[in-house]
Amino acid sequence: MRRCRASLVAAALCVTSIGAYAADLVTAVQQSLGYDADLAQARAAYEAAKEAVPQARGALLPQISGGWGRSYNSIATDGFPRTSYWQNGWTVSLTQSLFDWTKLAAYRQADYVEVRGAVDVEVARQTVLLRAVRAYFDELAAEDEIGRAAEYAAAVDAHILIVQRNRAAGEATVVDLREAMTTREQVWLQQTDAQSALLAKRRALEQMTGAPFDALARLPDALALPRLAPEDSDAWATQAKEIGYVVQQRKLDWEIAKLDVSKAEGAQYPSVYATGSYTPAGAASGYARPTTTATGMLSISIPLFAGGAVQSKLRETQALQDKARDALAAAARAAYASARDNYARYQQGRTRVEMLMHLLASCRETLAATRVGYKVGSRTSTDVLRAIDMLYATQRDLFAARYDALVALMQLKADTSMLSLADIVQINAVLH
Repeated sequence: MRRCRASLVAAALCVTSIGAYAADLVTAVQQSLGYDADLAQARAAYEAAKEAVPQARGALLPQISGGWGRSYNSIATDGFPRTSYWQNGWTVSLTQSLFDWTKLAAYRQADYVEVRGAVDVEVARQTVLLRAVRAYFDELAAEDEIGRAAEYAAAVDAHILIVQRNRAAGEATVVDLREAMTTREQVWLQQTDAQSALLAKRRALEQMTGAPFDALARLPDALALPRLAPEDSDAWATQAKEIGYVVQQRKLDWEIAKLDVSKAEGAQYPSVYATGSYTPAGAASGYARPTTTATGMLSISIPLFAGGAVQSKLRETQALQDKARDALAAAARAAYASARDNYARYQQGRTRVEMLMHLLASCRETLAATRVGYKVGSRTSTDVLRAIDMLYATQRDLFAARYDALVALMQLKADTSMLSLADIVQINAVLH
């Protein structure tokens, strides 16, 4: 039954690889950048945000309009005969804002709106980079677990054969054999779990990239994790607090909110406009004979009363400004804490990887010595099984520690707005 289940899982793995091709980390990341819908939305939103500046500038430039009309006029005057006539005419008018604080504030605000759109694109791109790296390493970790469990099973199977021979020779007990078979049952369970996990991780990577991959470039067995520069958690945390992308977003939101307040205040200020019109043929003059009318005027509009709406809008924007300021403070604190945490995770991860590598070498030596001891009778079957379990548990921890450390490094760079495709290329260079 177990062999049947394993065969079904293997067949499922083969089915999912139909139409797949080999890839490295850079390929997976580039596929994700081109496939991610959130990044595509951010790019489209940025294209829309770039129109804020010309729209706001257009409101400050001359506004020219024209029109044409045909009218019927009938004039009745006491003591005079009625006069009726048709009249054609066209009009050109020009309006130029000389002072409108609301429009000036909107023009200043448009720059921040455009920059906010650009930062949103960078945030989305960085998010895709992180998600793609995690998905890639998650699948590698699942493949590592498949290989580790297979090696673990082979080691246990080899020991079971030895125990069975010793049992036949009267040198091992039934308990020794049952204990070894129980360990083999546990290994079978680990293999089944590993196969299921690989299917899930492979689907997750396919969802990120939009394409299946047949094989992934892998990390080398001996990987030297780079040292941080500077090796100062406060320096990284301070940089994240000042220029982290989320902090940049909140800073821009605050600037936009402050200009919303300025626009609301401008609704209480006078506005000054220069207007002019040119109307040939007297379309609006009321005379029977063709007449050309040209007018020019300087107008000042002074808001007096709007039912309290202007004051209400001002209070609303001031409250939203306070909200944006508080959001900036929260984002800065969160960025500072996240950078410190990821700095500690990476530094601890580097140390943990080094320690596990030494421990793994020691476990191999211990297993070899224990097998010799079992052969000569100074060690028991239980000792051998314990040494095997220790070896492959350490191997599992080492695989996980390497991926965790690399993800922590990518996250730390993301906290400080430093993560780029160049970092992915650098990691990709050591894959094989």
